Amino acid sequence: MSDRDLVARARQGDSEAFTQLIMQYQVPLFNMALRMVGEREDAADIVQEAFVRAWEKIRTLRDAPFKSWLFQIAANLCYDHFRRGRRLGVMPEEDRGGNAVALGIATPDPQDRAEANERHSIIRAAIAALEHDLRMAIILRDVNGMAYEEIAAVLRLPLGTVKSRIARARAAMQEKLGRHPDLFPAARREDAHAE
Repeated sequence: MSDRDLVARARQGDSEAFTQLIMQYQVPLFNMALRMVGEREDAADIVQEAFVRAWEKIRTLRDAPFKSWLFQIAANLCYDHFRRGRRLGVMPEEDRGGNAVALGIATPDPQDRAEANERHSIIRAAIAALEHDLRMAIILRDVNGMAYEEIAAVLRLPLGTVKSRIARARAAMQEKLGRHPDLFPAARREDAHAE
């Protein structure tokens, strides 16, 4: 059943239809929140609150895609989290059995695994160092795989602003990763071409 059909049923009070929407979006929503706020418990709270608010307001959703609307709710909750003075979000140190997408690649070779863990740590730190607006944009694009148009809808920004934020975030990431040419040789080569 499509999102549109499930939303139509949920708007009529069908909690089973809404449960199907939860099942479909809970993992990507959690991954986005986790990468923004850095703590599993905070991310879980944000996701739970996003679904509660979505259920309460589902009757107000008209023609907007449910996915964009839901991510917009969660993004706003992440920004509220930062405004309340919570610590800056970071990538989780490790995936403790959750469903977060790992950036490193586990390999059987200890040397390869150590390098993958170090790359993962550097990427985590580089993402954590981004301004909230840039971090949100790059996480939605490069971690969650959302289209630029979807991100514009989620963040309520013009498409050009979204593209600019993603470009600035990628440039900042490339600059930071380029400082480690032994682990990220492609980032250093691209940085050298820009000079």
